[in-house]
Amino acid sequence: MLLTQIWCGELAVENPLWRVFLSMVFFPLIFTGFLGFRRDEVIQREAQRTEDIITMETMTGSVRRTNGNTFEPPSTKQLQPLRGCSRLASLYGSPLVKFYWNILSYFGFLFLFAVVLMVDFQSAPSWLEVLLYIWLATLVCEEVRQLYHDPDGFGFSKKAKLYISDLWNILDVLSILLFIIGLAFRLTTELFYAGKILLCIDYIVFCLRLMAIFTISKTLGPKIIIVKRMVMDLFFFMFLLSIWVVAYGVAKQGILIHNEGRLDWILRGAVYEPYLIIFGNVPTNIDNAEFDIESCTIDGSNPLKPKCPLLNDHQMPAFPPWLTIFMLCVYLLFANILLLNLLIAIFNYTFQVVHDNTDSIWKFQRYELIKEYHTRPAAPPPLILFSHLYLLIRRALLCRPAHKSSEFKVELLQAEEEELLSWEALMKDNYLLSTRQEQSQSIERRINDTAQKVSTLAEGLEQDSSAAVVAKQLARLEEQVSQSSKALQWIMDSLQTQGLHAGEEPPQLTAESEPPGAGSGEGEREEAGFHVKARLFSYPGAKGPRFPVPEEMVPWEVTFGSYDPPTYDPEESEDCLDGSHRKALEKHRNPGGRTGLIGRGALPQLGANPVLELVLTRWRNQDRSALEFLAVWDQFQESWALPGGPVQSENHLPAALEKMMGKQLYQYIQEKVEEGTKVSG
Repeated sequence: MLLTQIWCGELAVENPLWRVFLSMVFFPLIFTGFLGFRRDEVIQREAQRTEDIITMETMTGSVRRTNGNTFEPPSTKQLQPLRGCSRLASLYGSPLVKFYWNILSYFGFLFLFAVVLMVDFQSAPSWLEVLLYIWLATLVCEEVRQLYHDPDGFGFSKKAKLYISDLWNILDVLSILLFIIGLAFRLTTELFYAGKILLCIDYIVFCLRLMAIFTISKTLGPKIIIVKRMVMDLFFFMFLLSIWVVAYGVAKQGILIHNEGRLDWILRGAVYEPYLIIFGNVPTNIDNAEFDIESCTIDGSNPLKPKCPLLNDHQMPAFPPWLTIFMLCVYLLFANILLLNLLIAIFNYTFQVVHDNTDSIWKFQRYELIKEYHTRPAAPPPLILFSHLYLLIRRALLCRPAHKSSEFKVELLQAEEEELLSWEALMKDNYLLSTRQEQSQSIERRINDTAQKVSTLAEGLEQDSSAAVVAKQLARLEEQVSQSSKALQWIMDSLQTQGLHAGEEPPQLTAESEPPGAGSGEGEREEAGFHVKARLFSYPGAKGPRFPVPEEMVPWEVTFGSYDPPTYDPEESEDCLDGSHRKALEKHRNPGGRTGLIGRGALPQLGANPVLELVLTRWRNQDRSALEFLAVWDQFQESWALPGGPVQSENHLPAALEKMMGKQLYQYIQEKVEEGTKVSG
């Protein structure tokens, strides 16, 4: 949002682009309210806010209470609506408007350049060509200004390194150097045509520079990064492809042609023709069936015809056609099928990698573009020359320092900075938690954990491989089985007697220690972390989010000065809570630490909330083959659950049981329990 405001300048963010374009061309529209300005919206919003506050205080007779940690913006009474020249300066000083003016200017430059190259390139420069040279001079001045503009105080050497590290600046320097060299050749008589060729090549570089305008687009911006990375992939691929091209080309040229002395025809046969074969241009000189002696020269005296292959006594090519055709098939197999499909796979991988980080790439590109056009002069080329003259006079003659912008450096108050740091720490904790969960749930992690446990058990078995140790382990296992049998028998007896007057105490099971390292991963993760679900942003039913609590601030023993959690109570409004009520709520603390919220929330009451869970069992038949229990279908959770629910306190348990079971059934069971008899049915 901050970068969007900087990008729009004093213009309102909600302005449609077509209104901005019309105002750029017909600037008197800005005085009619056709285009919105941010300052007007701020003044109107603050006036409406003040009016609402006064109305609420008049109706309620109370004074608005503010939190001490909140930041109150300064009064907007000093802000005045933009008038006259201020509106005009705000319009044309906006980075958004500068960007679109420079795009239109660049299209005009390319159109003028194309007209000069194709229509009006005379021996003596015409007025259109002179205008083109002046236009380019303004572009050179702007590049020099960008090189020396150092608002962050990096120094010229570091600033020059940063300037050269940008691909678009490299294209700017390359296009300017080619234009200067082509202009120097063009002004001479001997190299006139060579100068035009260089200028035509330079026009291609200027057109490639036009792709930089797409960096502001969220859709097309990442595609520019994809093209840049694919060019790097293509560079290494061409090195691999050139090995096959040269290998096949040299072998074919040596077999077909004997002692070719012309360099251009050597390169054509050894490099150019094998490269065209990849795109489907199959050669005809490798087969005797299509040989025509009129299409070539025997001794190579005709520079417009290739040299004929070595001929036999019948004036036919002497090379074996089966060999050249076999070499062509092998070359097509590797070059067309293998290498080209490899290139497609590389491009697909590059596209997928960049596409997964589209949002981050676009944000970085957008930031650099906004930062560039924020300090750029308002006038587009070639009118930007007047801005450069003004800056030169101001800095060189008047020795005045450059204007330092503070829009990219926001000063926060201490309370705001603490809240921002807490939010960042919470985001860090959530990110690390989600990363750990993804790693723990991945198949590779499960396989590694299983492999580690198996290796630990294998090491233990290798260390305890003696017969005595094995016998000891078997005896221990028999003892555990015996204890388990006793425990199961005690459970069956207790169920038969409904748990009343059990004949003996429940047996104690001795827990064996686990192998070292087994099952330690989950325990460590559970012991190391604090509560997680109680610190999520949203609480069910609450209007606003929780107060962000980083992991290191969760324990109550740690001091957290800016901790100001909101209150949530479905029956009471937060605005109606006074200081005493809020302090009373703060006494009921979560034992696990801070949660970013106070109040009873969705629970029935503050403090402990007892829940009654009723367990009713019976035998399925007289043989007691299976034990059944009563369950109810929970429509909210969509699962089976035990009957029960929350109660007010432990003293209300009998009343809750009677309400749940019915008065007659409850009295019947109570009488049987007091008599000590078995309850049947």
